[in-house]
Amino acid sequence: MATLTVLIAETKRLLNEATDTSVGEVGTGSGGVTTQSDATITDYINEAVNECCRTCIYVPAKATITQANGIINLAEVTLDGAYVPTATGINDASKMWFPMSVFVGATALVHCAEPNLRAFNLSFETSTGTATHWYRAGQYIIKTYPMPTTSTVFTIYGAGTVANYVNGSDNITIIPDDLQLKCWAAYAAYKLALKNTDDPSLAQRAFWGNWYNEVRMRLWGSLDSMLRMPGAPFAVPPVTASQTG
Repeated sequence: MATLTVLIAETKRLLNEATDTSVGEVGTGSGGVTTQSDATITDYINEAVNECCRTCIYVPAKATITQANGIINLAEVTLDGAYVPTATGINDASKMWFPMSVFVGATALVHCAEPNLRAFNLSFETSTGTATHWYRAGQYIIKTYPMPTTSTVFTIYGAGTVANYVNGSDNITIIPDDLQLKCWAAYAAYKLALKNTDDPSLAQRAFWGNWYNEVRMRLWGSLDSMLRMPGAPFAVPPVTASQTG
């Protein structure tokens, strides 16, 4: 079971470091250590998990918000933890980053692009009434057309990110254990190697970043094609030609 404790140990094993390694410690400048290596490794592992959720792992998310206007900030929505019940809450979506459908009650709003609405109605931004359409007005903003003027319950379905690892026993099971060890531990080792470029034995090991990207591409390729089509959350491959040289 790839718990946080196991992932930290695997990262240190890749670095050829002991369990009490000083790699990853950040000093205060006065000789004291404020960030221990395990905390640094945990930060990098969480960074890898969140990036994977945004590039190659679909974590279903359902959110609701009640308000009297049709401008929805995804950062303000309340996620439904029971939408995808898992053994531990850490495997549920904690934030939504990509909306895929919007409902008012049992009625699904039609997804459209802002230019389409502008061509249809030049005053679409100030039109009020019962919402029939929704569009993205930025990375994390949804707007509806027309704008409701009474309190309305919006339900949004989309892709999310999971909660961070905190405790050593935490176990995120959104991908198999073997891929976690190769992907997330390799990413942490890669970041630590970059952080310690003054150590030649570590600086030459930046290839761990290739391990991480290889797993991400494998996960992206196994996604349902509907999630990879234009306009879908994973339309862009996690590794592009410009990144591979």
